[in-house]
This record gives sequence, structure tokens and C-alpha cells, in this order.
Amino acid sequence: MQLTVLLSICVSLATTSLSNGREFSQVRDLPALKLGATDLDAILLETHALIDAANGPEDSGRETVRVSIDGQDIEIPHLSLASSVAFPNEVFGFSYMYNQDDKAISSVTIDFGDSLRRVSVSGESADKVEVLSKLLDKDFHHYSTAAGGVKFRRVAGVCLSMLFLTSLMISSAYCWNTRNYRALGMPICSAIGFLLVLLVPWNRFLPGFVLYQRYSPFFIIRHAPQIFFLCVVAAVLGIPLSYFLLLKKR
Repeated sequence: MQLTVLLSICVSLATTSLSNGREFSQVRDLPALKLGATDLDAILLETHALIDAANGPEDSGRETVRVSIDGQDIEIPHLSLASSVAFPNEVFGFSYMYNQDDKAISSVTIDFGDSLRRVSVSGESADKVEVLSKLLDKDFHHYSTAAGGVKFRRVAGVCLSMLFLTSLMISSAYCWNTRNYRALGMPICSAIGFLLVLLVPWNRFLPGFVLYQRYSPFFIIRHAPQIFFLCVVAAVLGIPLSYFLLLKKR
């Protein structure tokens, strides 16, 4: 009888210990992001304040910031605001990591790059982990953009390249065989669109993530992605427009 009671107490203590040491985690993938250094600073400060509130003011967790500049990762072994770091006007990779074992919030990782934007939060308090995870997701979604990232560029690039190349071959063959040079608008628009897809540095104009130290005061530079996008749209629309104008002249 005593052995049974002792065994029950041991099992209960083991279950309680496992329950207390259990960690909860939430991982959220984000769309393409464009934001300024001061915008990121505000989110980092808010995150830091929530971690302090959850873990206590005496918390001494390890924080690390890493930025990717010209293909090289620069690591800063403490919380450093993005606006205080000397980097070029555009940065295409950024990460923030916080770690402190056995806390309500024990780990926070913000990892942004061209191919993946991910926020992960883990800790022993499910409620606090969920609150911080939802807050980060909501804050970063304010700076999301529909077009950007490796996957988007690949799919759009392949589709547009096939469209322009096919149109260029068919329309060029038509003009050559019929000697109808009034139809040159179709191959011209196709060639322009194909060159735009191939030559424009879309990885800079449609990145998965970009952090601006400051926004350019020049309208053309600030809106270069939209301008080139409109040029591609104009090239696409120019193909059927040239065809219908040709039919109308007949």
C-alpha cells in the first residue's frame, strides 16, 4: 500500500515537472515587406517592452541583431536600433534574435530575407507567446506588399518571358511572310517587354524584404518599381492593341 502511494506521488511530481517545463511556440510566415529603419525600430522597441513585461525587469536575455550588406552578414551582439546602424540606403536581409531559457517568453526570432520572412515566438506562457506573435504579425502586415520575393519573381518572370517570346516569334514571322509592316507594333512591343523582363534588376525592385535607411526624396527613384511595372503592363497591352489597330485599318 505504501509502495503504491509512493509511486503515485513520484508520477504526480514527474507530471508536474514536465508540465512546468513545457514550451509553447508560434511561427508565422509573412508576405513581402518594405519598411523604413524608423518603422522597424518602433516594432523592436515594442517587442523589447513586451518581453520585459512578460519576463520581468530583471531579465538579462541575450539579444542579437544581424544585417546583410552586399552579401555579407554583420552581427551585432546586442539590441541595436536599425536607424543607428551605419548601412547603405537599402538592406535586403535582417534578423533579430532573443534567447533566455525558462521564461514566459524564452525565444523570439525575426528573420527577414528575399526568400522567406518568418517570425517565431516561444516560451512557457502560451498566452504571452500568442499575444506577442499576433502583435508582430499585425505590425509587420502594415508594411506588406503583394508583389515581391524570389517565388513571385520566378513565376512572373517565366510567364512573362514565355508570353513576350512567343508573341515576338509569331508576330515577326507574320510581318516577314506578309510584308505587312503596319503590324510591326506587335513584335516591337514584344521585344521591349522581353528586354524589360531580362535586363531590369527586379531583385532590387521587387525584393522579398527591403529596409530603407531613409526614403529617397526623388520621385523617379522612389517609385522606380511602379514605373517599370507600368512599362511591362504597357508592353503587354501594346501587343493586342497593335493587332486591333491593324484590323481596323483593313
